[in-house]
Amino acid sequence: MARSWQFTHKSRSLKRMINLHSIDIWQQFTVIIDAIIAAFCGSLIGWERDRAGKSAGPRTMALVGSASAAIVAIGAVLDVQSRYGDPTRALHAVITGIGFLGAGLIFTDKKATGIQGVTTAATVFSTAAVGVAVGLGFQVVGIGLTVVILVILRSTHVLVKSLNRGGV
Repeated sequence: MARSWQFTHKSRSLKRMINLHSIDIWQQFTVIIDAIIAAFCGSLIGWERDRAGKSAGPRTMALVGSASAAIVAIGAVLDVQSRYGDPTRALHAVITGIGFLGAGLIFTDKKATGIQGVTTAATVFSTAAVGVAVGLGFQVVGIGLTVVILVILRSTHVLVKSLNRGGV
């Protein structure tokens, strides 16, 4: 009895699924535009990291931002089209993937200062947050977050340099 209900339930959910070829072309262009905006924001963040002589430069950050935007934007479009599912699944996938990427950027150098790459890993995570914001339709928030990230990275970089020189 329970099996037939599960089968019927699955059949109903399959009927509620969408034909992926029926997604409006303008919605697809919106996903691309969001990815471009997020790539631009990510490349600005990566440019700052490159100027500071750190890893994960403009290309890496542009890819992180644009991929994050595309994943959540596609997830949001599919959720609206099918009226079935949970739009936060794409967001969780981005967070998990960026966690692995960030962990790979952190390493220990026993000869030098110890742990390195934590700020770069945090910057990759922040860039993914910019992409997520843009991908979910919060373009102004994504651009604003980019400015906040740049101010934090640049101001702390200048502060650390001046402290190492004996200034301040």
